[in-house]
Amino acid sequence: MATTFSEAAKSTKKKKEIRLVGVDMYIITENGIPSFQDGEFGPFKCEFISNRGTKVWPGFVSPDLMMVNWYRCRFMATQDVQDSNVDAFLAALSKKGWWWSAVQKLWTHDGEAAYSKAY
Repeated sequence: MATTFSEAAKSTKKKKEIRLVGVDMYIITENGIPSFQDGEFGPFKCEFISNRGTKVWPGFVSPDLMMVNWYRCRFMATQDVQDSNVDAFLAALSKKGWWWSAVQKLWTHDGEAAYSKAY
């Protein structure tokens, strides 16, 4: 039989503040490393781009790096955001012709990142 919390235990359990702070967008393109202008997607700003686990933007990319056509683009929120902002971001991304395969929301729990850090 599963152990359950008593009402007293439930009432003293600290609630975590959970905030949506960005998204990891997985983009498919044959045109090389994607490029995004600041402000292009409202409250989301591209922080870094990786390919096969290696950061390819910003910074130097070795000419020997074998890249594939699938990029992880980390967009961090520049203000408080909600799910509706992510929905608008996806619509704007699609409208601009970007082909994306997946999106992962990035959260903080009590101010600490609940996602992997940038490189």
